[in-house]
Amino acid sequence: MNKNIILTFIFLLIISCSKNSNDINQTPIYPSFGSEIDVNIVGLTFDAMEPFISPDGNYLFFNNINDGVNTKLYYATKLNSTTFTFVGELTGTNQIATPHLDAVADLDSNGNFYWTSTRNYPTELDNLFHGTFNSGIVTNIDRVHGDFNMNIAGWLIMDHGISLDGEYLYFNNARFDSQNCQGPCETNIGVAKKVNSTTFNKLPNSESILQNINNVNYIYYAPSISSDNLELYYTRYLKGEITANTVFEICVAVRNNTLDSFSDPKVLFSETISNLIEAPTLTVDKKVIYYHKKTANSHKIVMRNRI
Repeated sequence: MNKNIILTFIFLLIISCSKNSNDINQTPIYPSFGSEIDVNIVGLTFDAMEPFISPDGNYLFFNNINDGVNTKLYYATKLNSTTFTFVGELTGTNQIATPHLDAVADLDSNGNFYWTSTRNYPTELDNLFHGTFNSGIVTNIDRVHGDFNMNIAGWLIMDHGISLDGEYLYFNNARFDSQNCQGPCETNIGVAKKVNSTTFNKLPNSESILQNINNVNYIYYAPSISSDNLELYYTRYLKGEITANTVFEICVAVRNNTLDSFSDPKVLFSETISNLIEAPTLTVDKKVIYYHKKTANSHKIVMRNRI
């Protein structure tokens, strides 16, 4: 073999090894946020949970107490980042007959609205719904199908997070068994790709993308993906009996590009159940994070500014 060719090969091999080593050892850069600030929803007189801020920043969606008996979706309009005006129920999404649950709002930049509903469950097992949002009204309602659904009684799409462009669904499979578990018995977060407005199929590499997040020792829920698809926020707690000492954590995992797996998670904020925190959502510019928090008599929405 020509000497120059050998030297070139060795040089390329060294460069390749160096690059792989840097990728492996690269330290993730996590976001950080300032102190907690109460959000005022003018005119609201009941609990506000599971917030979602619309891509244009003008609407704050949320549900009332998440008891699965009379849980409905509502919305408020923005005055500023800490103050919203309560409007009322989100027309088209809510069931009438109790017990029922309509909760966990998601909206992409094209007006596609998603939420979790117990409509006709367990006769129909696909419990994620889709519609078209416009000025406080959701129309063209249909179930979201696809192989991300477990299609087994007891398993639900508990939570979800839609990417800004609507192409990727971060879903949360959760198994419930009230005879043997308090809350979900087990959960798993995955990612699915859009086929059409009412169908998503699980990515073949979903497990590897989320390999540093899913852990059988935790219960996971409320995934929320940033507008650039590089930061995944969610809530978790250690699996087992929920006691006064159970700690609920809002976490984030990051990546450098959309082809990478997410990093190990970082705990951003944590509270015991008496001050329960859950369900993060981020503004499109990533400058503000909202989530809900338990108080002595209710649940409220709070926010933090990115540092």
